[in-house]
Amino acid sequence: MEASIIKSEGKTSTLLLSDFKVSLVNALRRAIINSVQTMAIEDLNIYKNTSSMYDEILASRLGLVPLKTIAALSKSKKEITFKLKETGPKAVHASDLMCEDKDISPVYPDTLIINLKEGETIDLEAKATFGNGQEHIKFSPAHAFYHFYPSITIKKGDVKGAAKIASLCPVDILEGQGDKLAVKKGKLQDCILCKACEDFAGPDNIKIESDHDKIVFEIENWGQMDTKEILEQAFESLEDEVKEIEKKV
Repeated sequence: MEASIIKSEGKTSTLLLSDFKVSLVNALRRAIINSVQTMAIEDLNIYKNTSSMYDEILASRLGLVPLKTIAALSKSKKEITFKLKETGPKAVHASDLMCEDKDISPVYPDTLIINLKEGETIDLEAKATFGNGQEHIKFSPAHAFYHFYPSITIKKGDVKGAAKIASLCPVDILEGQGDKLAVKKGKLQDCILCKACEDFAGPDNIKIESDHDKIVFEIENWGQMDTKEILEQAFESLEDEVKEIEKKV
């Protein structure tokens, strides 16, 4: 089995997995979404809320604010306290959450929590704890998905309407000039196997298939931790599950 990074842009990473069983890849996907420990706001003490937003809605919005997570804290510190006290008129953002730990902060500080009107006040204390996506989606660190590596066969020689065929590709991986059709350099793995080009041009001109020996695995993390940390925790959770199964069989 082999794994390599074929693209990494911002918070999105694309891996190429060779000779992996689909069951193992799907187990990894599920572990990333459900088993990695991250931090999120879980409990609130609302001392004052004279805004138009119900306490329950305010709590829900705060719970869904992604927080930078230091994995080591899960073993030494189970709870982090935030305070929020603001009076309108003001647009209250995630950056207004004051944390007792300077290393913990909202991933996206510009996230709008509430617009307070003149005289409206919110005064609360929030407790952030560790959890995983199995408990609540707010703890999930990333979205992960996969598909088989694409195989594209283009007719040798002239392809009538090459430019039109290329324009139909929703992910823009084809180029057509005159009667010449080709896959753009370095773009093959971006094919989503929709077959829009094949449906239009016919399989005699362009054939889209899947290479079942290779899998494109994509991870889009929400920013609580980097992709490497997410993968390490996901594999650790899978190892723990295997050990647990071994004990029971």
